[in-house]
Amino acid sequence: MEETKQHKSSFEIFRDPNASEREKYKFYAQNDHYALELREKVRKVVVEKGLSSVMNDTKWLKLQSSIVKLPFAPPYIEKLILENKNFEEVQISDAPQWLGDWSPFYEEGMYLFFAIEYIKVRPLYAEYNGRLVAPKIYDETKEFEQILQELHIPYEEECGTFTIYGYK
Repeated sequence: MEETKQHKSSFEIFRDPNASEREKYKFYAQNDHYALELREKVRKVVVEKGLSSVMNDTKWLKLQSSIVKLPFAPPYIEKLILENKNFEEVQISDAPQWLGDWSPFYEEGMYLFFAIEYIKVRPLYAEYNGRLVAPKIYDETKEFEQILQELHIPYEEECGTFTIYGYK
């Protein structure tokens, strides 16, 4: 019985309503061929660049699940370890007209955490009201910052944009 429980297939674990997001994430990250290859590539780049881990899976998962407390999912842009972009190239507009997809990677949301170098989050949303009317701006900056502080997630904030590092 226990052996069967330990050898669940990916289909079983992702369809199991009792499986936690942590279990699903760990299962995929430790068993999927693509994830294992990606982890090794990321590890090599992290060593090569002399980076240190700032976030861990637990903190990413807690942040991801806490976003549902907010009135809307704040937009974010991620910079992945394997991308050749510099910090200035990864920009988010002052008032984005789109929302962030904070859902798990297997629902095509956030990328695998171990591959995220950093994300930039702008907790504003500009609701389009037509060409002749200024967009309505929704701001949840204080609420977002409160979540980061409650979860003890290190961040940098500049002009209303929060940078959360996976590696630094």
